[in-house]
Amino acid sequence: MWKKLMLLTTLLAPVLPAQVREGTSGVIGRMDSVEIRVFREEELTTRGQLSSDGTISMPLIGAVRIEGLTTDQAAAAISRRLKDGYLVRPEVSVAIEARIRRTVTILGQAQRPGVFEIPAHRRLTLVEVVGMAGGTTRIANEKKVTLKRGGQVFSVNLRDITNGKGEDIALRDGDTITIPESLF
Repeated sequence: MWKKLMLLTTLLAPVLPAQVREGTSGVIGRMDSVEIRVFREEELTTRGQLSSDGTISMPLIGAVRIEGLTTDQAAAAISRRLKDGYLVRPEVSVAIEARIRRTVTILGQAQRPGVFEIPAHRRLTLVEVVGMAGGTTRIANEKKVTLKRGGQVFSVNLRDITNGKGEDIALRDGDTITIPESLF
């Protein structure tokens, strides 16, 4: 019984939403709050939310773009900037203090339409979110799915993607997927 539970937990782990903890590592997302520390340089400690362009402002070096970087990559980038005329061997650590929840919405002929969270540490694709919604209903028109992103609307043939004839689409925060009803 215990082995079956462990196997089930392992299989479901990628599907479950990411837990948000203080001081987490991983990929830094748009508008996340971070803490940046420089060993033995307390006055350089910086805490705050990334600006809309993915940067955070630090003493001495100004704005640093860290969106999309892992915490280790961000620490290395900040360290390089500090080495350039300010510190000899800076030891920088970056931690994500709070994540802004990123979601996509699926509407229409899905078994369980709703809002789904994009995992913090990996991308989420169209096929995956349809799977998270329980798949399509028997009356769904999988050939005329729409993806609304910002002010644009794209037509997607979900059947082609699932049959290997098309490429799956990586979803972004705020995307809305609508699965229409088939006419026959």
